[in-house]
This record gives sequence, C-alpha cells and structure tokens, in this order.
Amino acid sequence: MAAAIILTLSVLALLQFAISQWRLIWLTTANQPLSENLRAATGLDGSSIGANDFATLIGLCDELSPSIREGTPWLREVSCYYSLMTNVRRVFGALLPGLGAWTSAEMKICARFVAVVLDQNLALDLDRRAAVRPI
Repeated sequence: MAAAIILTLSVLALLQFAISQWRLIWLTTANQPLSENLRAATGLDGSSIGANDFATLIGLCDELSPSIREGTPWLREVSCYYSLMTNVRRVFGALLPGLGAWTSAEMKICARFVAVVLDQNLALDLDRRAAVRPI
C-alpha cells in the first residue's frame, strides 16, 4: 500500500514538473520581442495582440509559411491548450468571472506565442532569401 502511494505521488510530481516545464518554454517564447517584419507582413502590432487574434495568426501561419506546423515544436500543443481555454471560458466564464479573466489571459499568451513563432519563421525566410540572392 505504501509503495502505491509513493508511486502515485511520484507520478503526480513528475506530471506537475512536466506541465511547469512546458509552460515555462512557451511563456519564454511568448515574451520575446516582435520585429517590425511581423507588423509589415500581417498588419498586427505586437503590443495589440489579444486573445481573439489567435485564429488570425494561425491562418497567417498556414498562408505565409505552410511548413510551420510541422517544423515548430509546441505549436500543436499550444493550439490544443487555446481550444481548451476557449471551452473553459465559454462554459464557466459567466459563472466565475475570475476564471474568465484568467482564461482570457492564457488565450492572449497563446496568441502571442503564435505571433512570435510566425515572426521567427518570417525572419528565417528573409535570411534564406538573402543568402540565395546573388551579390
């Protein structure tokens, strides 16, 4: 019995660590500054990206850089997390206003993550084009 309790607590601690590590990775990415290239390519200002811009940014990822979904780590997971937060806000947002505010903040971070990933891919694309262009 004691071994089962220790195993359960160990698995829960490992799960909590994995979730914390995952959040730290995408929060660090989402907090990176955005370049002027993103605004020029998308029309979105980095400081005005909100929770509702997620779908627009994902659409721009598919439009401007179709290979972004396969080559970018965590993008699928962040998209799933955004969908989860959308559903939580829709179901519980009216009942618990604090939860609605928290989910909106999480959704904004997800949108910011996608904006940074898109910005990085646009910068890489510009670098590749500059490297291929003859002098």
